[in-house]
Amino acid sequence: MLTHMEERAGSDYLRDRYGNSQNSRPRWILPAVILLLVGGSWLLWSANHYSKPEVSTELISFTTSNPKAVTFRYFINVRTASRSHQCILTATDYQANIVGQITDTIPAGRNNYNRTIVIPTRAPAVSATIEHCS
Repeated sequence: MLTHMEERAGSDYLRDRYGNSQNSRPRWILPAVILLLVGGSWLLWSANHYSKPEVSTELISFTTSNPKAVTFRYFINVRTASRSHQCILTATDYQANIVGQITDTIPAGRNNYNRTIVIPTRAPAVSATIEHCS
């Protein structure tokens, strides 16, 4: 049978062999904390930055009562009101072909706009969308 001292010497040997000494902390803690701080701050920044886009739009309604035009109503909110913005509005037919397209220029000066635009079409349209605003 092993004495207490021999048992302790054996367990110290095993701790040293596998890198589990009693007085040292695991080596992965410092890199994990650094990664958590850097990754967490980047995640907070990106969530804040991308949740408030430069230009946000919302389609309110469109009316296709006229076969040669679509009345399009939408809302646009811009962060930078000091410059003008442009929105591309598109009307499509039942096969998703583009039958009318217009570029609407929003003048500088205000942040919120409620716009009503008439898009001329070459064929009867069934849908209208906001393609892009910049």
